[in-house]
Amino acid sequence: MNKALKNAVNLAAPHTWSASVMPCVLALAISYKQAGMLRADMALCLFVIAILMQSSVNALNDYADFVKGTDTLDNSPDPTDAVIVYGLKPETAKRLGIAFLLCAFLTGIYVVFRCGAVPLVIGLIGALVIVAYSSGKTPISYLPLGELVSGFVMGGLITLAGVFMQTGLLRFSVLAEALPVMIGIGMIMLSNNGCDIERDIPAGRRTLPCLLGRARTDRLYRIMLIFWLLSPLPVFLLEGRGLSALVYALEMPVFMSHFVRQYVLPLGQEKRGLVMAGITNLVILLSFSYAAAFLMG
Repeated sequence: MNKALKNAVNLAAPHTWSASVMPCVLALAISYKQAGMLRADMALCLFVIAILMQSSVNALNDYADFVKGTDTLDNSPDPTDAVIVYGLKPETAKRLGIAFLLCAFLTGIYVVFRCGAVPLVIGLIGALVIVAYSSGKTPISYLPLGELVSGFVMGGLITLAGVFMQTGLLRFSVLAEALPVMIGIGMIMLSNNGCDIERDIPAGRRTLPCLLGRARTDRLYRIMLIFWLLSPLPVFLLEGRGLSALVYALEMPVFMSHFVRQYVLPLGQEKRGLVMAGITNLVILLSFSYAAAFLMG
């Protein structure tokens, strides 16, 4: 792999793609349960658009953090996770972020041609959030809104758009069905911000963990982990899917060791790598388990 391609891949940050892929998986599970079939072209487009938009967020956020001085050689030890700090021109990163977004838009043209304007409206909302997340005088990433916004936009809107692309029905109850995935994506953000409190405060960030402080963030984190673990059960029971709730309960021992490991990990720079790897694995495991239980109920 040549250096330019390697830099582009590192900016896209494939290790974060679970936040965009798992809502797609859930959308397909919900759609198949509802319609009994899937459209292969729309499924492919959904994954491509979601991953490209996630890559755009990653690239533009890295660009913004470098320009604002948040990412430095002192606090960014991994060159694959701070490509600009280790020599990539900031303008190149910015152009790549915009290119990812434009490619998502071009893919969306086919979706609009086949499905109408609803996915376009949802996609435009997502694009606006991407821009607002990293740019402007006060980006969303500098406010105590990141967990809520990322969870809703990625976990909720991707799932909503995916179900519409498969079924042609705009059913807002899908947002309730996507709640466990939304919480999981919010937990990725809470893990990241919770580990970065000490470097974010001097940089002027006012994320939720920065406002709460270390002790309260640690307590909130563990409460939210438990809430996330149990969240599929009330979703299933409120929809009358008792069998799905039973299947999910039977699946829990499969990933419980991963959950316990994440629960006891301390947030902070020293364990940041383990925390982020663990939460990513947990998002994949819980989301797949939830989608599988949804299909079986």
